[in-house]
Amino acid sequence: MRFHGGKPPKGFLDFSTPINPLGPPNIVKELIYEAIKNDVHSLYPDYSYRTLREAIANFYNIEPDYVIPLNGAAEALYMITAVERPSIFMVFEPTFGDYKQLLYSLNIHYISIQYLEILDRYYFPIDIAKQLSKTFNSKNSKCIAMLSNPNNPLGTQTPRYIIEELVQIYRDCLIVIDEAFMDLSKKYEPAIELANDYKNLIVIKSLTKTFAVPGLRIGFLYTLNKNILYALESFRQPWNINSIAEYVFSRALNEYKDDLWRYIEYSRNVIESEKLFLEDAFRTLNLHFYKTYTPFILIRFHVDVDYIQKALEEFNIYIRNASTYTYLTKFHGRVSIRLRYDNEKLVNALKQLLERM
Repeated sequence: MRFHGGKPPKGFLDFSTPINPLGPPNIVKELIYEAIKNDVHSLYPDYSYRTLREAIANFYNIEPDYVIPLNGAAEALYMITAVERPSIFMVFEPTFGDYKQLLYSLNIHYISIQYLEILDRYYFPIDIAKQLSKTFNSKNSKCIAMLSNPNNPLGTQTPRYIIEELVQIYRDCLIVIDEAFMDLSKKYEPAIELANDYKNLIVIKSLTKTFAVPGLRIGFLYTLNKNILYALESFRQPWNINSIAEYVFSRALNEYKDDLWRYIEYSRNVIESEKLFLEDAFRTLNLHFYKTYTPFILIRFHVDVDYIQKALEEFNIYIRNASTYTYLTKFHGRVSIRLRYDNEKLVNALKQLLERM
């Protein structure tokens, strides 16, 4: 059975879900209410999603003809793998784990390449990728290489010039980059800007994370590879975006572009400020944490994270057990960055727990 590590008990303060801590912008909430008032949910959405594609393209300054709307960014992984049916799937890990069940069910071989851990940060293993490329003959076999940037759960962000190196050395592979957290990164370097130069590149974006609306399930992929676009569009299930999400973001991204980018910039500043607060607190508590460019922080506790997670129940706080990610250990936990009042609650709870040990 599929297992997802972030499922807080009812009524708990959720530090496991990594989304924008500010919550949805007011204009998005107003458009949701307007959609319901207008009975948008009683109608099928436009199957072509032309208006939505144009709104996304307008917001990100890209071409609408190369956009495919998604039911959450995760849908892209299933669509791309099913359409391409690669013989080899390379994964740079740790990263989200949905691909394992998918590759197993499709009987697809995968190669796992581990990020490099040095002190308080992780680095993308570009040198290992280069060495592998010398012995890897992908011309006679379909290949997909996948990574998340910034990485979930590590929080590290790979510079765009290294991403470009990867795309160049694996020109015969399809490079899939999940940028679900890029909009919220203070170090904003989207690979989507490389898509115009490399047709072996697919970039995935999540509006769910950026605008804190996980229940609406919306994202998109972007590539200039017309063959893949055609195949994905043919494979895409009808009406994969619900009518409320289509209505809200068709209008919000187009009519309120400047307002939403100001909201995103403000969100980055808040996340950065709260990150520094938590880092200072974790340092005082002698916790080992990793440098992050995301709205979450990976921690390596001194004791089993199961114990930490269980002990935090006393305070009605829930964090993400990160031990299920490949290459992480039973000591790793992921903490989402929330607003100050909540972050103080977490720090005080951890302080009390650690003092008892």
